[in-house]
Amino acid sequence: MKVMFLVILSAVMLFATLAVPAQLQPKAYGAGELKPFPQQVSYPGIIKPNHVSQSTMNTAVSTYYDYWKATYLKNNLSSLPGGYYVKGEITGDADGFVPLGTSEGHGYGMVISVLMAGYDANAKTIYDGLFKTARAFKSPNNANLMGWVVADSTGAQGHFDSATDGDLDIAYSLILADRQWGSSGTINYLAEAKKMITNGIKVSNVTTNNRLNLGDWDTKDALNTRPSDWMLSHLRAFYEVTGDSTWLNVINNLYNVYSQFTAAYSASTGLISDFVVANPPKPAPQNYLDEFPETNEYNYNASRVPLRIVMDYALYGDTRGKDIANKMAVWIKGKTGSNPNNVKDGYQLNGADRGTYATAVFVAPFISAATTSSTHQAWVNAGWDWMKNKKESYYSDSFNMLNLLFISGNWWKPTFGAADTQAPSAPTNLTATAASSSQINLSWTASTDNIGVIGYQVFRGGVQVGTPTGTSYSDTGLTALTAYSYTVKAIDAASNLSANSNTATATTSSAPPVSTNLALGKTTVASSIEGAGFEASKATDGSSTTRWASVEGSNNEWIYVDLGAAASINRVKLNWEAAYGKGYKIQVSTDKTTWTDAFVTTTGNGGIDDNTFNAKNGRYVRVLCTARGTTYGYSLFDFEVYGS
Repeated sequence: MKVMFLVILSAVMLFATLAVPAQLQPKAYGAGELKPFPQQVSYPGIIKPNHVSQSTMNTAVSTYYDYWKATYLKNNLSSLPGGYYVKGEITGDADGFVPLGTSEGHGYGMVISVLMAGYDANAKTIYDGLFKTARAFKSPNNANLMGWVVADSTGAQGHFDSATDGDLDIAYSLILADRQWGSSGTINYLAEAKKMITNGIKVSNVTTNNRLNLGDWDTKDALNTRPSDWMLSHLRAFYEVTGDSTWLNVINNLYNVYSQFTAAYSASTGLISDFVVANPPKPAPQNYLDEFPETNEYNYNASRVPLRIVMDYALYGDTRGKDIANKMAVWIKGKTGSNPNNVKDGYQLNGADRGTYATAVFVAPFISAATTSSTHQAWVNAGWDWMKNKKESYYSDSFNMLNLLFISGNWWKPTFGAADTQAPSAPTNLTATAASSSQINLSWTASTDNIGVIGYQVFRGGVQVGTPTGTSYSDTGLTALTAYSYTVKAIDAASNLSANSNTATATTSSAPPVSTNLALGKTTVASSIEGAGFEASKATDGSSTTRWASVEGSNNEWIYVDLGAAASINRVKLNWEAAYGKGYKIQVSTDKTTWTDAFVTTTGNGGIDDNTFNAKNGRYVRVLCTARGTTYGYSLFDFEVYGS
């Protein structure tokens, strides 16, 4: 196809045109699009379908958009001439009005229309019409936010309070609109975005504990939150526009909430419930807010989460988003036999089926999550083929459209100001300590950055082996009696890398001798138990499915085993549950009164700790927990003691 080259607006646009190969050049329409579809971005670290060409993907996206627009995009409001809306069903009470759509759908429509500008010659008219409706149907609580129901009645305008998800998408779309068309026209998109972000969302939806509440009807100290509202890349764009570090604080806190939640309720799946409540976070009860029974599971709200999470890695490089998305991708591939047709519309947090059939609002985000690794290439290819022709209903189709835009590289990053080129400072005070014959623990002093450090890269002998977000890392699977050298680099949201830290070296200990578990079946005592079924004896019963658990929230909990006779102890193996000891001591005693330290750590990271040390004599062996790795207590599946 012959492509016309257009001179638009400025020499800057001319340069952009010349910088892109001619066969990939998009058309730009008279609205003066600066980023006309298709943009076909390649995100760092993200794969695309590789069994079809980019131009074929672009055609699939534009074809699906034509269907979506014809089916759901409407401008027939007699009460608001010129106002556009996205037609869709609602859950909840419409207060006697006939509902036509929601602020949620409105947000989808505004993001989609601005990203499709340059393909659709009428995109700016549509977008401005959607904005007109958003402002007419303002919330009575905060006029900078949109009421959650659209109805063809002037009485509905200013009647309904807000829903957080719709406003987040609307505010973000205004940032996109400024990047697409500029803000010198009838609508000052950038000014409107800033007003929504600061006077709307920050005022009404950001809580005092740095979560996002459910709407402007909710309280500022609320702990209830909807993970499908955790649009992390949106919040980073909010930060870029306003310079307000509140948005970085919210991002970091939401990642922490996700980590705490999954450690406690979905360690094997990475799934999260439709609604999250309380601190420490836990699933909301069933029928929360009268939505539907499965609000405590991964259902029709949470199904959107994988896209929202993976985009923070794709656009801003936060490896926490990559790790979460990749975990869900690995799980769903195993669950379905790598066949998208086998995805169900709902799961319990442990991965058990709740739903019965495959629908795009569940399938498409799982495909997006899998773009984090080339090991998922076949799944991404199969998912693309499944998604591109799937047509169902407003909710599923709209979210499918967003995923198609992302996977094809046509959801571009609205960068503001000068690019961040300042690298973080190098990590300092790196230390390496051998923890066993196969594990070395690292710790270092945090780096600083003008925008913010998002994580670290750990190198063993010059080869990257880990990407922690904190200032410690345990390198496992090593060879006994071997010296290993390490360096660490910091990385920021713009993927700037720091210089290397100092080099730290440690030598693993000798392999533990093969011997009998002296603690098996022996009398075991603990400082406390969480409740019936979590007694101390569960840690020495030889089963890795039963466990001892202490009461929650305190340090200096302990568990000891009576070996029945004195022995020379040189190895203790601990199989932690999610509630692990970050700091603990292994101690021995001859009388249960005077204890001698045999091994001490402050950098435990859970899992299996196989600790060897110089032999100590004693009849009693104790694990004294000094620092929690989570907000809960301590819990051991297995407490094994070896020696002679």
